[in-house]
Amino acid sequence: MSELKFYFSTKDGEFTSVTSVVDKSDTNYVSHAFVRCPIYDFTSHQPIGYKVSDDYVQQVSENKYIVRLNNTYLFYDKDGKTTGTISWQYVFENTKPEIYYPVGIPAKSRIITSTGIYEKKNGTVRLYPKSNRTRNVTIKFTN
Repeated sequence: MSELKFYFSTKDGEFTSVTSVVDKSDTNYVSHAFVRCPIYDFTSHQPIGYKVSDDYVQQVSENKYIVRLNNTYLFYDKDGKTTGTISWQYVFENTKPEIYYPVGIPAKSRIITSTGIYEKKNGTVRLYPKSNRTRNVTIKFTN
């Protein structure tokens, strides 16, 4: 197993996002969002697990927001039994107080923690956000 390829979409009927705004003053916007969405095998298009995340938006100046995404992918086998998880973080700057990745700009980071069959795996996560709100994900393992 040298890489995993899958996708998810914010248009998925099971996609959920709940945002709690902590502060919404003129100069200090802060929010915390929770996201859940099924993930699908890139080739078979069958569900293989879920993406869950808790995401923060914090204003640092006028029209400038820092977005911190804490992502976990939970994978399961054909019988629905959990096989493992892979977690990673990503940070970017946005001109709006929203958690969505900038379209067409790959998000790349390292695996920060993993469990189950991925427990001792190291590697990188690359997420490519498309304009149709699909996110293609490739995880490349280095061991």
